[in-house]
Amino acid sequence: MPERDRVLTGPEDLENYFDQGSRPREEWGVGVEYERLGVFLDSGRAIPYQGQRSLSALLARLVAQDGWRPVYAGGDIIALEGEGSRITIEPGGQLELSGAVHTRLVDLRDEVARFTTLIQQHSEPLGITWLGLGLQPLTPLSEIVWVPKPRYGLMSAYLAKSGSLGHVMMKQTAGVQINLDYSDERDALEKLRAAMGLTSLVTALYANSSLAEGRPTGYMSYRSWVWQNTDAARCGLLSFVFDPKASFSDYREYALDVPTMFILRQGVYLDVQGMPFREFIRRGFAGHHATLADFQLHLTTLFPEVRLKQHLEIRGGDSGDPALAVSQVALWKGILYDPAALREAWDLVAPLSWEERQAFHREAGMSGTEARLGRLSALEAGKTLLAISREGLASQGEPRELLDPLAEILEEKGACPAKTLQDRWLGDWRGDARRLVQECSRLTLKPHEVPGGSLAEDY
Repeated sequence: MPERDRVLTGPEDLENYFDQGSRPREEWGVGVEYERLGVFLDSGRAIPYQGQRSLSALLARLVAQDGWRPVYAGGDIIALEGEGSRITIEPGGQLELSGAVHTRLVDLRDEVARFTTLIQQHSEPLGITWLGLGLQPLTPLSEIVWVPKPRYGLMSAYLAKSGSLGHVMMKQTAGVQINLDYSDERDALEKLRAAMGLTSLVTALYANSSLAEGRPTGYMSYRSWVWQNTDAARCGLLSFVFDPKASFSDYREYALDVPTMFILRQGVYLDVQGMPFREFIRRGFAGHHATLADFQLHLTTLFPEVRLKQHLEIRGGDSGDPALAVSQVALWKGILYDPAALREAWDLVAPLSWEERQAFHREAGMSGTEARLGRLSALEAGKTLLAISREGLASQGEPRELLDPLAEILEEKGACPAKTLQDRWLGDWRGDARRLVQECSRLTLKPHEVPGGSLAEDY
């Protein structure tokens, strides 16, 4: 019997689950999940899933012309597979690069550059482009069609009852997720604590979701506010992480108490009516017993700002243009993969109480770089964090220039991307959707030459 199908008899069967993700330092890698928002070039309105000019038409082109392998749900393409990477789609048609694991940032940078160039080449004949923003800026929620992925039907029903903005999160937001390794439990918890402490600051620096339905949202990262109103049981900051004695078992206990959205049996998702996973192990559901695969699936439905699986996932940053997205990865790698940088970065936020952390998390989404972190603004604290990461990257032999897009925000513009976007929308763009589309779909990274011709071959 495959290990994934092993029936769980009690929480103790999961005791070593997170330990199994430990890797020696020489094997550490970094990965990115990078989402962009599809819109029509002429109007800036969100593209549909079906039709001649649509997401499904784009996916079909990639299969036919670039050799990607389709993944179907019924007769619909819901993902594409390559060599080491995947292209996935979010509930509202957001397109995501689920990148390969890289030991060098330059390789990750090139993967993002090739991906965005490839997608743009196949989108333009359809009159489509892709925005590097954290929120769909023009199209109302009601006009965005659900992607026909079975999992999303159950998620939408569940989140409609758990918070006020769950559907906005699913259909209108886009982010950048950074995936990182750990060597053992102590290393994992130190990184988890530092990342959970710093994530609100990084949210403020990269805030990029100030427009919705063509109007200011009142937030620099409205995406952050949306997540705060999606499901309190599975989203936000985790208080236990800041206990110096926190361990893998604490995260496991947290996960066991979160309501279960669904399980998967023979390709069919089953609604388990919000039973906490701990209860599912104890009682089962409709004749089904909890397995290791169920727990692994359950972990993918937990959405704290920093998530633990058998690696770390940092989830708080809004999407941006390709170079800005890569700079988020570089920022975190510089901080978390260098011991001195990790300690110094943690010191920026170590004195905060739990109440202060929550307050700053709320303000970071609202005010971006103008949010206050104690005596400092987020802009001032961001400059310190940037300097720490630069030194951390240098100690790892990584190129510090990958942080230049963040340096431009902090040292030249003096404001997060959302503030610049809002000011231009209300100012010289005068609400012109075409100007917004032109600016926010820019490809700020160019791919290096790929041997063999096809951009897909590297995947």
